[in-house]
Order: sequence, then structure tokens, then C-alpha cells
Amino acid sequence: MNQTKKAMLMMLLTAFLWSLAGVFIKLIVMDALAIVCMRSFAASLTMLFFIRRQKLPWSWPMLGGALSYTAFTYCIILSTKLTTSATAVMMQYTAPIYVAFFSWMILNERVRRLDWVCLAVVLGGMCLFFLDKMGGGSILGNVIALGNGISFALLSIFLRFQKGGHPEQSIFLGGFLAFLIGIPFTVRSFQSQLPSPRDIAVLVIAGIVVTVGYRLFTEASKSLTALQTVMLPIIDPILNPVWVFLAVGERPGAVSLCGGGIVLAAITIRSLLLIRSPQP
Repeated sequence: MNQTKKAMLMMLLTAFLWSLAGVFIKLIVMDALAIVCMRSFAASLTMLFFIRRQKLPWSWPMLGGALSYTAFTYCIILSTKLTTSATAVMMQYTAPIYVAFFSWMILNERVRRLDWVCLAVVLGGMCLFFLDKMGGGSILGNVIALGNGISFALLSIFLRFQKGGHPEQSIFLGGFLAFLIGIPFTVRSFQSQLPSPRDIAVLVIAGIVVTVGYRLFTEASKSLTALQTVMLPIIDPILNPVWVFLAVGERPGAVSLCGGGIVLAAITIRSLLLIRSPQP
């Protein structure tokens, strides 16, 4: 098995682990910012185990990846708490569109006509999330969810820049930064109510699972393109709402499901067309 195929299998396993994130967040009865802080602490300790013998070579891609991961962590957890898990994860997978445009801005790669068409379709699908009155999500949660795709796209690009190094260091640094930012909010939350042993256990498990997923993600990203990095985990947005429904009974609205289907279809078709078309 060549390195690319191994990387693809690792990315699929990553998607399965990531698909559990939504149900972990929904099961924890805590303030969302406190969840970010505590999960990031558990995740950082886990990642430290993987990188304990590495030096931290400071660079712009590393710092950019760390900041992107911090932003993504806050966006995905806050949006999952404030809106449906389906909406939060579907918004994350608008990332390929942002990858195309950030590649144009950062790498001076041209934006294809196909990207413009896909962007228009994706925007239409995203609008349905905001029009759905029966899905149980808040407008604030939907707005925050917009940041999921943007921050995940930036993370993918900065990890791509570190293919010859240790991109997992960006995940460690970004997670630790998320922990530090969340400390004041966590202290305030704990003053009103301490977490239950069950919540602490779920947080620890969630931190370990997400970190193992990112360890696989960063390793696989060394052998994959930025587009493959955001496309292969496509089973995440399919399984994520399923686990949440089975655990807590959360049902996305029909309009939101339609919007999510449009987004996933547009991203998938775009990627298939890009694979079949000659590179410019």
C-alpha cells in the first residue's frame, strides 16, 4: 500500500473519530465556553504525549495553523451547543470553497469558473439553515457556524505548508491557546455550578478522541492535497447527526436537511469534477 492510500485510510478513520465530537458536546451539561476550555486542556495533554520529544520550531505556518485551530475549536463547539449538530458540521464542510479562495489570495492560484458556480450553490444551501424555523437552532449559533468552514479551510492550508515538518505542533499550540482563553469563562461557570463526574469523564474522552483524530489528520495531510484534506472526511457530516439523534434525540429540521444535502452535493460534485479535469 503506497503512502497516499495509507493517508486516505487515516483520513477516513479521522472522520469517524470526528463524527463523535457532536454527541460528546451535546451530552455535556456545561457552559459552551467552559467546554472549549476543558476539552482543549484534555486534548493538549494528549497531544503533548505525541510531541513530547519534539522541539517547537516557530514559523508563520505553525502560528497560522495554531490560530486557525483555536478559532475552529471555539466556532465548532459554540455552534454545536447553540444550533443543531447537523448545521454546525455541515457548515464546516463548506471549507473546500474557502480553500479555493484562500489559495487564490495566499498562493496566487486562480479561481475556476466551477468554484464560482459551486460557491453560489453552497450559499443557497447555507441560506436554508437560516430560514429553517423548525430545526431547533438559534440564529446566533448559525452565524457562529459560518466560521467553521472558514477556520477549517485556513487550518487545512497552514497544515499543508508544514507537510515536511510536524503540523501536529500547530494543533497542540492552538489547543493550549484555546484553553488559556477559556480559563476566565470556566472559572465564572464553576462558581455557579461545578461539573459532574460524568461531565468530566465525557470531557476527557472527548479530548482524547479529538486529539487522536487530529494526530491522524496532521499525519495524513502530509501526503494529501489541501482539497483532499477537507474532502475525504465527508462521512463526518453524515454520521455526526446520526450519533446525536441516537444519543439525545435531536432532529434537524427538514429545511436544514435539504440545505445540508445541497451543500454536500455541491462540494462532492465539485471535487469529482476537479479530479477528472486536467490540472491548469
